[in-house]
Amino acid sequence: MGEEIQYECEKCGFIINDSDLNYFVDEETNCVIEHASGMLTFDMGYGSKIKGKIIPSFCPDCSSEVHFYYNENESFVGEIKSALEHDEENFKEVLDEKYPYRTISSVLKDSIGPEDKTYGKCPKCGKTLPLIIGDKCECPKCGGELYGLISILYD
Repeated sequence: MGEEIQYECEKCGFIINDSDLNYFVDEETNCVIEHASGMLTFDMGYGSKIKGKIIPSFCPDCSSEVHFYYNENESFVGEIKSALEHDEENFKEVLDEKYPYRTISSVLKDSIGPEDKTYGKCPKCGKTLPLIIGDKCECPKCGGELYGLISILYD
């Protein structure tokens, strides 16, 4: 079962939706697949080491919605990040055997970990953005409070 929540800022009226999206990297096509939660999509991405929840935000500097990837397999992402820091060129070659480097780097660039409870960095400009998590959170446009207005459950 999935849930879509529409948030509105009490201060500036900004509206953003959290569509309860998940993602995984398809090992056959090496593409990042985004999909809504639900009964029919429950098993999508089963077996992929790179999968998890998408957490939305909005970058006022870029004027665009931003998706942050929270990976369920944090140790795998940590292993990749650590290896890339130590020996990027050789690790790219090893990584290309399983996933193309550009696919992994796009997920890592937009990734957040358990330590990132409320903020992430815009992958385009690097601005620190609040994550849209929970019933009340910070507005990415003005810093006011976003409140969940409408919640729709779907299957």
